[in-house]
Amino acid sequence: MRNMRVNYAAVGGFVLVMLTALVVVVALLTGRTGTTDGYTTRFANVAGVKFGTKVTYEGYVVGQVEKIDPVRDGALTTFILTVEVRRGWGIPKDSTARITSSGLLSAVIVDIRGGTSPVMLAPGTEIASAGGGNLFDTLSNVAGEMSDLNQTALKPLLTTLTARINAAGDLLEKQAPDILANLLAISTDLAQKTPRVTANLDSASGVLAHRLATEDNAKRIESTLAALDKMTNGNQAAVDASIKDLRYSLQAVARNIDSVSYNLEGTARNLNEFSRQLRDNPAVLLQGHPAVEGGGQHK
Repeated sequence: MRNMRVNYAAVGGFVLVMLTALVVVVALLTGRTGTTDGYTTRFANVAGVKFGTKVTYEGYVVGQVEKIDPVRDGALTTFILTVEVRRGWGIPKDSTARITSSGLLSAVIVDIRGGTSPVMLAPGTEIASAGGGNLFDTLSNVAGEMSDLNQTALKPLLTTLTARINAAGDLLEKQAPDILANLLAISTDLAQKTPRVTANLDSASGVLAHRLATEDNAKRIESTLAALDKMTNGNQAAVDASIKDLRYSLQAVARNIDSVSYNLEGTARNLNEFSRQLRDNPAVLLQGHPAVEGGGQHK
């Protein structure tokens, strides 16, 4: 009887140790091995994220996702994730959280990219979120954009090109015989006239060479160039003086251009007033009265 009790006690102890080990292993796998601090973060898409999804800090497991709450704001829906992180694990204020996976076939995780701020987030506050790094999500977005591009741009473009090519083909099919006949006539005419044109060009170039490329013409050109060179070299001082005088004259004109413009404007106004008076009373030209002080006229 005593041996039976010892056996039962041994079996019960073994089962208790195994249960304790199981609880420890589960706690290690879930990251809940002690007290934690709660934080929140929000995403527009939480594909693959669920309760128990690992939360890592720069790839190191520090906690897990505890709750996912959808929040609808009009037509926009966002998801607030409540994550539990190991107590005392400091998260800089400028850190960002994103949904990613460590490998092609790895499970989705919420990874926190640590910032550089010396100020740490208080438990219960929100961690800023960033775009996800899920390869399949990225490929899905690219595929969607390619599908939109195909529907909105490529198909209409190909349809238009097909219509234009068909129209051009029909036009060529109808007018190709006439075009080929014209090309054949033009090529035949060119083949017949080319020898004569070539002969005329050769004759003209020979005549020009004979008349222009003579020794007398060469001497005349050389003498003209020499005279120009001599004239320039011999009158260099006069040319410099003329340039200086021209520069001085231009400077004087530039200095007095305002007064000249003002006088021209006044003259134009006087001529305008004079022409107006002539139009009103042409006799003013013959019967004008001298002006007197005070703006009146002698009668």
